[in-house]
Amino acid sequence: MSALVFFHGWGASGRVWEGQAAAFGDRVTVINPTIPVWEVAWFSDFLRKLNKPPLRECVLVGWSLGGMLLLEALSRHSGPPPGGLLLAGVPPVFTRRPDYPWGQPPGLVRAMRRALPQNPRQVLDEFAHRCLAPAEAGLASQARAAFSSPLAPETLAAGLDYLLHGDLRPLLPRLPGGAVIIQGEEDRIVDPAQTQFLQEHLPGARLHLWAGVGHLPFLTQAAAFNRILEECLTAVHHGPMAHP
Repeated sequence: MSALVFFHGWGASGRVWEGQAAAFGDRVTVINPTIPVWEVAWFSDFLRKLNKPPLRECVLVGWSLGGMLLLEALSRHSGPPPGGLLLAGVPPVFTRRPDYPWGQPPGLVRAMRRALPQNPRQVLDEFAHRCLAPAEAGLASQARAAFSSPLAPETLAAGLDYLLHGDLRPLLPRLPGGAVIIQGEEDRIVDPAQTQFLQEHLPGARLHLWAGVGHLPFLTQAAAFNRILEECLTAVHHGPMAHP
């Protein structure tokens, strides 16, 4: 039996995938953990322990920070590749660098980090607002609900530290081929140029750019998102992803 394994982004929990669990849970195994620490070792350990079903029968779904750490873990993984890989709003580098102009200003992430101990709810609410495209403003309450992390502020701060310093560019050639990338054209968290770079440097990756969509495509465009998940599950039956 195939499985869908979901890794959420910063500030959220495994509950953010409830719509997908409801759509697919009656016919495939759905695994949507709440990530307890923003460390690649946790992701590597999680992948190593997947055995029912095995990784080659799983479609891995990574969103935002969860997708970044998933990619880093896969770059270290020595066993068979997953059956499929779907990345939603995943940047190779989150913050701007002298040689990489498409990330967020580092000062913005540092300001979020400073504000977390005093008012984590406000930081999460403001981030949720920025995750929506203008046309998605009517889903503001659902977006705020999506950012209901049970983690302590210091653990959320560790996730922001990863976003400040993480750089996946050297790892991309080592990743499995054939990833599917979903990106909103009006994403204010991850610039579309980020995922275009990801597509160009991941072997055989396919990019879906969605007009009028922000950083929560699985929530604001659930039907279209689930159709692509369905395609990924169908592809699993034709064999796992290829090694580069």
